[in-house]
Amino acid sequence: MARPLARDDTAISDWIILLALVIAVVVVLGAYYVVFTPQPTPAARTAGLGDTVSIDYIGYFPNSDLVFDTSLPSVAKDNATYPKAYSFSFRSGYTELQFTVGDGSVVKGFDQGVRGLAVGQTATISIPPSLGYGAGNTSLIHVHDMVETVPVRVTMNTSEFESYYGQVAVSATNVTDPVYGWSATVSILGSTVVVTNSPYPSEAIRPYHAWNAVVLSVDDTADNGTGAITIQNHLDATQVDKIGGTVNGQTFYLAAVDPVAGTYTLNFNRQVVGRTLVFQVTLIRLSSNF
Repeated sequence: MARPLARDDTAISDWIILLALVIAVVVVLGAYYVVFTPQPTPAARTAGLGDTVSIDYIGYFPNSDLVFDTSLPSVAKDNATYPKAYSFSFRSGYTELQFTVGDGSVVKGFDQGVRGLAVGQTATISIPPSLGYGAGNTSLIHVHDMVETVPVRVTMNTSEFESYYGQVAVSATNVTDPVYGWSATVSILGSTVVVTNSPYPSEAIRPYHAWNAVVLSVDDTADNGTGAITIQNHLDATQVDKIGGTVNGQTFYLAAVDPVAGTYTLNFNRQVVGRTLVFQVTLIRLSSNF
């Protein structure tokens, strides 16, 4: 007669086999998942506060697409694909821009714009004046008539003469007007200098050495003897942001041409001041300072 408490070795063996099969299935499924199932790619590290970044960039004006600065020599040399603004300055060498995010070494909009970029990523950043170079000084923006009048005789003191002509006033000598390029005669009465401009009608001139113009007429008796020289400036909208000049040590650029109003505007602010700027930026390198 069998003992009721005797061990059933057959049943135990069956359980062992079943457990082994379960383990085998789990191992196979786990291996299949690891080997054959695509695993999520770890999120790329992005630029953040305190990181040191190296950036390639192209800066341009959105209204004209004229490039005012870049870190890329290929862009700097290519005027056909990347036409340049008046203020663009060629450098002897071009390299990536490196800075620490948040250290204040670049304008706020640029600093904010590179945050969140991963290495190799390119983004376009639009920077308003408040996050760029600030508002422009309206007193440095001058509107002129396309057909404008200049006095034949101009009275000034000796220091004003030296500032404008860059030389000491000597009576009975001839000078060249630094803006219009025509000849003028100097007369001195005490501390007063009288300059008599001497262009001739239909004379072709080049104001500020920047654009073409023509003398329409010269009236020596106009304006109670001061005289009037009438000039026709030849400017159009295609020249905006592309040309400029310097007078009395101050640099300006052509900011606007309004053919309907018959005016043109010279802006003596820096060309990037008071304007929305667009940068195409690419993060080249990224390192943490923590």
